[in-house]
Amino acid sequence: MTAFTRRQFLAVSTAAFCGIKATAAKPRRIIDFHLHIKHYKRDLPATIAHIEGLGCEKAVLLPLEDIAGGVFLTTDEVLDGYRQYPQRVIPFCQVDLRRDDFEKRIRAYAKAGCRGYGEQKQQLPLNDPRITRMLETISEFGWACTFHFQDNKKGFNQGIEEHLEPLLKRFRRVTFIGHAQSWWSHISADVPPPDVSLYPKGPVKPGGLLDRWLAEYDNLYGDMSAGSGYNAFERDEGFAAGFLRRHRKKLLFASDCPCHDGNGLNFKGGCIGRKMIALLDRIADADTLTDIYYNNAARLLGGTL
Repeated sequence: MTAFTRRQFLAVSTAAFCGIKATAAKPRRIIDFHLHIKHYKRDLPATIAHIEGLGCEKAVLLPLEDIAGGVFLTTDEVLDGYRQYPQRVIPFCQVDLRRDDFEKRIRAYAKAGCRGYGEQKQQLPLNDPRITRMLETISEFGWACTFHFQDNKKGFNQGIEEHLEPLLKRFRRVTFIGHAQSWWSHISADVPPPDVSLYPKGPVKPGGLLDRWLAEYDNLYGDMSAGSGYNAFERDEGFAAGFLRRHRKKLLFASDCPCHDGNGLNFKGGCIGRKMIALLDRIADADTLTDIYYNNAARLLGGTL
């Protein structure tokens, strides 16, 4: 006879008493929309172990190529990971926009099977004409693009307040996915200068740019990954619960976690994705969670996962 836990026994007994047929709960579906191979020297098998250990079906693997700072992860390596683990990997492409052939390379990667663009993370301001050319190119495919917004001097895609909205209006066929410190700082109307803090603490002041932009622009989504995403929701759980309800169709579960197994191995801070899941499960309702964990990612990727 199969052993029952006390909770399982009570659930079955209650269902029988009420005349209800007891059924096993369906496992929930989760897509991690932001993960890297080589993060903290994590190899491909350990990256797959992270996906599975966190309880995800698949993950979007984002390359990071930078000819100035050295190549971190190429699109070819991501595509190789996809060929080895097609049931776990959704491949995106990213190329260094300072290379003269970047548009040609993006088109080649589209033909090779990539599903979107990012992580866009070079030290270029958001109004750089090369970013505009990249957006013109990926609009041919109707792709999503994950941006790392970090507004300090050594940051990436600087100028979110001034330059993002004009791009949203111009490139309607591109889905912009906001991520990182200067993106999530704008969950609040009170945003400290980036040289003061990129991880603001304390209560959120209503009226932040993200509330307006996510409501107004169909082609804008939020990537909830990394310490910046966790901080934005953990700092004021009461505000976060309402934010999740308002924007349940525009938010993507993602981890950007460097641990090796989805449980914190090789990363002293513990698994970021696991901490975010615990937070979301605590403050969000079931329908909101289904959208954030799976439905929104499936819709952005054309329903084919």
